[in-house]
Parts: sequence; C-alpha cells; structure tokens
Amino acid sequence: MKFRLNSPKIIKTIFISLIFSSTFLDLNLNKKQVFANEIIPADKNDLALYEGMGLSYVCQASRKEINLDFEKSLGVAATTFIVVIKNKHGGLIVNPDDKNKKGVEVNPERLFENVTFRILGRAIELCPENVPKKSKKAYEKQVKKLKEFLNKK
Repeated sequence: MKFRLNSPKIIKTIFISLIFSSTFLDLNLNKKQVFANEIIPADKNDLALYEGMGLSYVCQASRKEINLDFEKSLGVAATTFIVVIKNKHGGLIVNPDDKNKKGVEVNPERLFENVTFRILGRAIELCPENVPKKSKKAYEKQVKKLKEFLNKK
C-alpha cells in the first residue's frame, strides 16, 4: 500500500481532528480578560429607561389578548431591571448627591422591592385595566405606610 498525502481519508482525518482540537483550545494566548465596555454606574436616565422598558413589558404582557399573569410579568420586569444593572453597570447606581458620580453598590433584594413598587405604581397610572384589584390594594397599602413613615420624620 502506497502512502498518498492527497488521499481523501487522510485529509478528512486531519481536518476533523483539527476542528475538534480547536474547539477545546483556548486561543487567548496573552490570557488577558476581554471587556466590551468599561463599567459605568447607572444614572437617572438609565434607571428611567429600564423602568420604562419594564413598565412597557408589564402593560403589554398583561393585556387581555396576551393575558399573562400580572404578578409574574411584574417579577420578570423587575428581575430584568436588576440583571441589567448588575451586568451592564456592575451593580452600581449613581447617587444624585455624589459630585464624582462614582456610584454606590446596591442591594439586589432591596432594589427588586423598589423597582417592583415603582413599576406597579406606574402600571396603575398607565394601564389600570391590566392591574388586578389585589395588586392595586397592596400598592395603596404600601403607599399609606410610606406616607405615615415620612410624616413621622
């Protein structure tokens, strides 16, 4: 048997082995981390944009034609808000009083509560027919508690 380099079987074997080995190799030879963007804390414009997107999702998802569960839609909108703050902004939000605009790290659980409250309030204003009575009552109860707390200060 004569060895021929242009044999289809040999070429196929070499080609397949190269493909498999290249999928398992790390081609980042310098071993540097690659970042798409530098991390910039979320400012009030970013927060308003993400809140508006969440509100849009909640109002659209809970329409009668689509009829997704309102509470689940609200949870998805708030969770998405937090994921964007965490991934795009490194979990940092600019404090309006901070002149350096370095940003402060926020607690995700607390942010979830605040965002859920804000999106629910805006949904009651913009698409009240989509908001269940139970959610409206819970919101009104929270607003009453908040007003009482602020009056005590």
